[in-house]
Amino acid sequence: MIILFNSISCSEEYPNDNDRDQNMSNIIELPALRTNSSFNQPYRILKTTISDPAVFDKNYGNLEISIGYVLRYYFYTAIDLNSDKNELISMDRSTFTMPDTSDSVELIRAAISEISDMSYGSQENDQFITKYFDGCIDLTKVNKNCIAPTVVDPVCGCDGFSYNNSTLAECSGLLSYSSGSCD
Repeated sequence: MIILFNSISCSEEYPNDNDRDQNMSNIIELPALRTNSSFNQPYRILKTTISDPAVFDKNYGNLEISIGYVLRYYFYTAIDLNSDKNELISMDRSTFTMPDTSDSVELIRAAISEISDMSYGSQENDQFITKYFDGCIDLTKVNKNCIAPTVVDPVCGCDGFSYNNSTLAECSGLLSYSSGSCD
């Protein structure tokens, strides 16, 4: 007796990963500016509920480059606008929940923080910090397990970002900051 099985693909629209990745890159409004061919997917994707691409034109801290450019170029991440929820999809296709926010700066910083915890992403983060924030951020002093008071006494970091208090600034590896928010 011969038994035949028909297999049905769950993604018949895209029979292989390359077709799906090509289609995905065609619908992403802000594509990654660099790719890495060492992974199944050559870039990460930040899916966001934000629909206006112009909000990613804000400067990254006190740098003269935009938050969108930083994420797309230095962290190999495309930005997919107008999604159902905020999430980050890594190069190995793992999915990470991002904060439910419409603040583009908060979202990009959360994505970069998540990426910096990834093995390849930590190298990207170290290179970025070394290039732009040498003398401002000491990577050896970054403490992701920091326990900080919930008191809000804002400080402006040498990186151009506001922190809720000096403990959070110090846990981020900042070497200097001033009282008050950066805004």
